Amino acid sequence: MRALPIAISLFAGLVFFSPARAQTSPINSEIQIQKIETSLVDTPKIGGGGYTKKGQPRPGKWLEIEVAFDHDKAAKGSKVGEELTFNYYILLNNASVTEDRKNTLLTGSVTHELTPPEKGLHSVAFVSPRTLAKLFNDKPPVNAQQAVFDVGVTVTGKNGLLALLSAKPQGIKGEKGWWDGTPNWTALPGLIRNKDQTPFASLEWDYFEPVKIKSQN
Repeated sequence: MRALPIAISLFAGLVFFSPARAQTSPINSEIQIQKIETSLVDTPKIGGGGYTKKGQPRPGKWLEIEVAFDHDKAAKGSKVGEELTFNYYILLNNASVTEDRKNTLLTGSVTHELTPPEKGLHSVAFVSPRTLAKLFNDKPPVNAQQAVFDVGVTVTGKNGLLALLSAKPQGIKGEKGWWDGTPNWTALPGLIRNKDQTPFASLEWDYFEPVKIKSQN
């Protein structure tokens, strides 16, 4: 197995999946990110009488990135209906199986509407089982530590950057994250899905913030 790129290997000995709590936000921001949790979850079985398939395979494993955050009631202008965009940066731990021997950086965003000024809110993003299988050379990871090297999240609103957090505390410097630095990875946009684009769409409806509905026009 070849070594990780130098900039990435500096963090190789650290434990990743203690939930990140070292929140970083611009001064007086209305949004406070509390933690990032990463896990592999089975495709849910949703009951539907009268429709079954023989030889159905075992459930696939989805990569789930959950973000817990607070929306400050006291912040000026905070109100129900505010639109927030969560930008996800998922650095996969797959350098040993890629052609260029670089980790893959997945990027994507999830926009929430009707975000209330409350504590204990949640955003979530997913990577599909087939995407994981492809990016791990048909040997998908069996746990979150094996799947992901690091995760970064930023939150933007109508006035720009509101919050940012890295799962590894040293991944933030000021209002810049490791994902803003010199790339030592191969970036692939468009492979991160919001909850409504997955089999989890109808589940935990009151737990996660609703995803903005795209205009039909």
